[in-house]
Amino acid sequence: MLQHYVFIKYQDHTPADHIDAFVEKMQALKERIDDIKTLHIGRDELKETRSWDLILDMQFASIEDLRRYQVHPEHQAIMAFNAPHVADVGAIDFDK
Repeated sequence: MLQHYVFIKYQDHTPADHIDAFVEKMQALKERIDDIKTLHIGRDELKETRSWDLILDMQFASIEDLRRYQVHPEHQAIMAFNAPHVADVGAIDFDK
């Protein structure tokens, strides 16, 4: 099982309703893309300098499944929706 974490830091003054909409869209994606085995989304509560705003905690059966998800048109549409508000993004992928 491939563990896939994505960390998102939003630009200052990103509206909370945009982040809410992004979370809703990602959660809905889980139901539409079979390659996503698990999806958990967490929001930072401490708001420290070193904090990221959001984490996507996902699992895929294989690297191939992750790659298929990454180019899926619905995933690409959500990334395009979110991109104007993202200041930084990071990821780590490892075999669990």
